[in-house]
Amino acid sequence: MTRTFAAALDLGPAPEHEEELGEVLRRGPFHLALQAAIAASGLSLETVQRRLQARGHEVSVASLSYWQRGRSRPERASSLDTVRSLDTVLGLPPGSLISLLGPARPRGRWANHVPGSVPYTELGHSERTVEILSDTLDPETNQRLETLSHHQDLYLDEDGRGYRMAVRRVLRARADGADRMLVMNVGDDPEAGSPVFTAGVNCVLGRTVYDAEEDVTAAELLFHRKLSIGETYLAEYEISGVNPNVRTTELTLGFRQPTRECVLQVVFHPQAVPARCYPVWQPQAKQQAAGRRGRREEAEQRIEPNGSVHVALVDIPAGLYGLRWDWE
Repeated sequence: MTRTFAAALDLGPAPEHEEELGEVLRRGPFHLALQAAIAASGLSLETVQRRLQARGHEVSVASLSYWQRGRSRPERASSLDTVRSLDTVLGLPPGSLISLLGPARPRGRWANHVPGSVPYTELGHSERTVEILSDTLDPETNQRLETLSHHQDLYLDEDGRGYRMAVRRVLRARADGADRMLVMNVGDDPEAGSPVFTAGVNCVLGRTVYDAEEDVTAAELLFHRKLSIGETYLAEYEISGVNPNVRTTELTLGFRQPTRECVLQVVFHPQAVPARCYPVWQPQAKQQAAGRRGRREEAEQRIEPNGSVHVALVDIPAGLYGLRWDWE
């Protein structure tokens, strides 16, 4: 009763929601901030819709519901005006919600297509998976960024199972307003479930989507600020989770666009070092059609005395790159 009455008089968020609201307004993503703001206001979606309508904004309750659930996001000019009025209706400082929206998703053919880039299907992802991701995330997010450096370390346990990947990326903005990157992980076995993404230096975790049928997880990592074109940004994150039934036999990374530098390293447990290891690569690969036949294996790679092995790549075209090893 108190919360609803306070909201009706525009007295600001209720105490029990104030701390949560302040944090999510600072970090985002937009849909979670909208959820928290509506909860803090004590207003129903119907009431929010009526108050927006009184201010001249025609928006349905269904659209508001989709926005706060991350099913869609406001992009048209009229929708963005509605978001600005939401700040007033929900008792937020001006610009609180609009600042959490990234660059508008392109319509039709993307105007800033990156030369040499390939679609997700060239890296082995199905159209179905891309459609599932598109319901929540913008699959073209990374086309607004250029990867200058990608370092990825995979750690295996004593049973030869990968349990943690640590990634450091140096990126450069191809357009003003780039403020996030999309990370996709393909698992060994759907029975293992979705891995855990942990944001590290200079980013926070946004929305995640898991396609159980194809064992693909996509995560949005939000930068602490919007970038200007040509500006560089360093971000770190980790992916963790153990598949109890599958012994890991490779680390493969897909690049949709040409990349300046990539270093992949696998760190084996002292009690589980493979017999041999090979770099593998498949430029601009239609993996689903070609399978392993389209991959090329280089000469055997040296495994260091401490059980680590790496491959360093420079100025590589779009495609699949990685390391494969034999346990016996």
